Amino acid sequence: MKIFVMRHGEAQTIAPSDSARPLTENGKQQSYQQGQWLRSINDEFDKVLVSPYLRAQQTFEQVNLAFQNQLQTKLETWDGITPYGDAGLVRDYLTVLAQDGVESLLIISHLPLVGDIVRELCGRNPANFYPATLVEIEINCAEKMGKVERVNYPK
Repeated sequence: MKIFVMRHGEAQTIAPSDSARPLTENGKQQSYQQGQWLRSINDEFDKVLVSPYLRAQQTFEQVNLAFQNQLQTKLETWDGITPYGDAGLVRDYLTVLAQDGVESLLIISHLPLVGDIVRELCGRNPANFYPATLVEIEINCAEKMGKVERVNYPK
């Protein structure tokens, strides 16, 4: 299974609540550019998991634009990937998705969970998760261990 873990783009710091923080204009641009890069190396996803927080949803919107709106039907908004979600629970869900035939997955989430997910899947977190950072992981579901294939930082 190929998994791409992405942190949302740059977000504003002031909002009525953490879940309501929108992306900045730079964050929208970062997310779109990362979507273009992602499409150049992996032009199709079986599923896209996105946090319900506004900045993650807006990141998805920009990535989806880069994919010419082809990802909308793959979208699943999941409360389990908010900032302090449980990486073990995410791993368990990925196992279920793999059993259901999902071979390519994009996750759009937050710090610290994005780092926790990479650590849970690969045994370590080799990436600094700046806003809009993408980490590609190839996971062997039989061995339940993943390997970081590459990290892409926004420009």
